[in-house]
Amino acid sequence: MTNLIVTISDYTNYGNRLQNYALSRLLSDNYGETTTVRFQTRLPTFRHKLIRNGRKIAGRIRTHIVRGERLLTLQRTRKCLAFTRKYIPDDRFTLTDYSGLKAAHGDIYDRVIIGSDQIWNYNWINRRDLELALGSFAPAGCPVISYAASFGVSSIDEDAQAVFKQYLPKLKAISVREFRGAELVTEMTGLDATVVLDPTLMLTANDWKTITEGFVPKDDKYVLTYFLGHPSDEQEKNIQEYAKKHGCKIRRILDMRDPQTYLAGPQDFVELFSKTEYVFTDSYHACCFSMLFHKQFTVFNRANMTGKSSMNSRMETLFRLFDLESVMMDAGLAPTIDYENVDRLLAEHRERSHAWLAEAMHN
Repeated sequence: MTNLIVTISDYTNYGNRLQNYALSRLLSDNYGETTTVRFQTRLPTFRHKLIRNGRKIAGRIRTHIVRGERLLTLQRTRKCLAFTRKYIPDDRFTLTDYSGLKAAHGDIYDRVIIGSDQIWNYNWINRRDLELALGSFAPAGCPVISYAASFGVSSIDEDAQAVFKQYLPKLKAISVREFRGAELVTEMTGLDATVVLDPTLMLTANDWKTITEGFVPKDDKYVLTYFLGHPSDEQEKNIQEYAKKHGCKIRRILDMRDPQTYLAGPQDFVELFSKTEYVFTDSYHACCFSMLFHKQFTVFNRANMTGKSSMNSRMETLFRLFDLESVMMDAGLAPTIDYENVDRLLAEHRERSHAWLAEAMHN
C-alpha cells in the first residue's frame, strides 16, 4: 500500500519542509510506504522559480563567482534541497497543471493524502492547480483524504468556491488545520471537517532531535528570533534588552545580519529551537517548535496591527487549542507558559488526531 502526499513543494521554506517530513514519517510509521509528489505549481516570483528549478538554477549560479548575500542564499538553498533528497524525496511522481500526475518509473499509488500547509490557498496557484490540490487527478476508487489542510485565507471568492464545491465532496474524509477552515468547508459544501494538529506537532521532541546534525556549537547561549514580518523599533529593543539581561547573544533565522544562522537548513532550524534560551517570533511553526521543546516565547504582533487583529487563523487555532492567547504581544514579554498544561493538551489533541487519521485511512 503506497500513500501519496500532495503538498506545496516549497523547498526553501522551513515550515513547509518540516510539516512534509512530519506527515511523511507519521504515515510511513503507521500506514505503509509513503512518498511525496513534486507539485510544480505556476508561481511567478523568482523565489518560486528557484523552488521549481532549484538544481538547474543552482548549477548556473555555480558557473559564476558569487559573493555576499547571493552566496549565502545559494548555500542555504543547497542545504534545503539536500534535506528534501535525504528525508522526503519527491522524484517518483510529478504533478503539473499541463500534464497532471506523471510517474517517473511507472510507479503506482493506492491512497492520496492532501496536506498540510496552505495547500488550498488559491491566491498562490491557478484554477487548474487548485483542482489538482483537491485530488482531481486521482482515478475513481482511489481514496483521497486531507490531513491538516489549510486555506490560508478567511474568505473565498466565488470562482474558487466553485472549485471547492466540485471537489471537496469527493474526498473520503476532510481534516483541516484551522477552525476557520472547518467553517469554510461547511459553508461551501455543508460537509463536516475535523480540526487536527499540524503534522509537526504529531512528532515528539525526541523524534525531532534525531534529524539534528550539530549545527549549534556547544555552550552557545542565545536568544532566537524568527520573523516573517519586521519587528518594530520597540520590539527590537525588547529583544536586545532580554538578551543583555540574560547574557545571551542573538541568533536571527533568515536575517542577513546573522550570516552563520542564515545558512541553517530545515534540520538546523529544529536544532536552533531545541537549544535556545528564549524565542521571539511572529511565525506559526516557530510557535510549534517552541512548544515541543518547552521554550518560553513571545509572539510579536505585525507592524501596524495590534491585539487580536493581527492574529491570523492558524495562530488563533493554535493558541485556542493550547490556552496560549496571552503569548501574543504588541511589545514586552509574554507571561510564563505553563508547559504542564500544554503537554496535557498536546497529548489529548494528538490522541484525537491519531484517531481521526486511523479512521480516515481505514479502507
